[in-house]
Amino acid sequence: MPVLALKSRHQGGRAERCFAILERAANAGAVCPTNVELADMLGYSSGNGPSGLVNLLEVSGLITVERSAMGRVVTIAKTGKRTSGNILKRRATDWSADQDAIMMDALAAETGFTAIGRMISKSKNACVSRFHKITAAMGEQAQ
Repeated sequence: MPVLALKSRHQGGRAERCFAILERAANAGAVCPTNVELADMLGYSSGNGPSGLVNLLEVSGLITVERSAMGRVVTIAKTGKRTSGNILKRRATDWSADQDAIMMDALAAETGFTAIGRMISKSKNACVSRFHKITAAMGEQAQ
């Protein structure tokens, strides 16, 4: 999805501005701004808004994000430029096709993400994130 399409989908073009901030940091080899720093730059009152924008940019394929407790490193997909930082690799928590199927069947039955997480030994946030990745990969089929 082009950055310009993001502008029309989000009030005030915040997704496009967030992308520009991350791109500048990557081009400079600077540390990736935190959610609180992005919130200040984008006019949010908390770090939740920027976190959602970073996820949107990632799911849209404009950036890739490596996360750890120490922060995140963002890579701009088009240029390969990345913000600086060290990411401590998490243990592998790959999703199996069975877990995907269980989650999607449970969602079709209107089961919530918290309950689904308990069924497949994942956190609610992991289930939500996986759902967004699956639906983004499916494109219009998911609608």
